[in-house]
Amino acid sequence: MKLSKNTFVAGLLVGCLCLSGCSKTPVGELASALSDEDNGVRYEAAKQLAKYGPEAVEAVDELAVTLADPDPRVRYRSAKALSKIGIGAAPAADSLVLALNNADDEMRYYLVKTLANIEDAAVGAVEELKQILQSDTDARNRYYAAKALGKIGKEARDATTALEAAGKDPDKKVRKAAGEALEKVRAS
Repeated sequence: MKLSKNTFVAGLLVGCLCLSGCSKTPVGELASALSDEDNGVRYEAAKQLAKYGPEAVEAVDELAVTLADPDPRVRYRSAKALSKIGIGAAPAADSLVLALNNADDEMRYYLVKTLANIEDAAVGAVEELKQILQSDTDARNRYYAAKALGKIGKEARDATTALEAAGKDPDKKVRKAAGEALEKVRAS
């Protein structure tokens, strides 16, 4: 029987976890695997961490580091895992903002979604979120940018003009999110 590369890497990852004595939690073991020299192991670890959702919060620091991984697949999976963690990903805020500069479309989606999930911890991303709201071609990214700005509240006052303009966005969800965000930014 011939094993696929993914099956082999997953088996290797499980084997590495068990050889380490299983003294850490499964999430801790996966977090440790994010620093493995093998791209496939790092990729599989990030992929598995996403399945834990908010329970993977102890891996946030390691996932923040792998947002700058040399392998674009690892970066993508790390961004996706952080989006699944939700508000617990707040300590990764600075790394999320830095990763926006080199993100492809799919990775950008998860980065912006995570920034919306971490609420006011995303305050350092106001300029980037404003830019996404004004010029991103993906309506999902504009939607989450508006949501994030609303959750930031009064600290996102510099985005008022961009939110007003997004009130005329071609996408209904973006218009609604921008309107709600504008109310929160102004009310704060």
